[in-house]
Amino acid sequence: MAMTKAEQLEHLQELITVAKDSELGYQTAAEHVDNPHLASVFSEYARQRAGFVEELTLEAARITGDVPADNGTVKGAVFRGWMNVKSALTGGGPESLVAACETGEDSAQAAFERVVNLGLTGPVRNIVETQWAKIKEAHERMCHLKAQHLV
Repeated sequence: MAMTKAEQLEHLQELITVAKDSELGYQTAAEHVDNPHLASVFSEYARQRAGFVEELTLEAARITGDVPADNGTVKGAVFRGWMNVKSALTGGGPESLVAACETGEDSAQAAFERVVNLGLTGPVRNIVETQWAKIKEAHERMCHLKAQHLV
């Protein structure tokens, strides 16, 4: 059975929140790491996730026919899997931040995978699958960076 517009919008809103959480997590990491290479990587992913938020918001607007709201200021966005970024700031060096970002990516991957498996179709599915693939790539990169820094 096809997903209703309301169901699609509900799932898009969930992914918008996940993408905003990861954007904020990466911004926080970029602002607080002393390693210029890592700061650049974290900033790159923060920009990528801002793009995810914009793309998902525009798709939600396309479905509803409404003008998209400014989702750049999601009120009360909880870092969910990204909460560890804040705790890593006080508990360690770059390795802690990379590990926290990896954990955040685990949460984002799970959320996107769950929504993809719900049976989205058409442009919504294409957008979510493309973003999910980029999240998996970012997770692999965090694993690689973690291995580099812990050796």
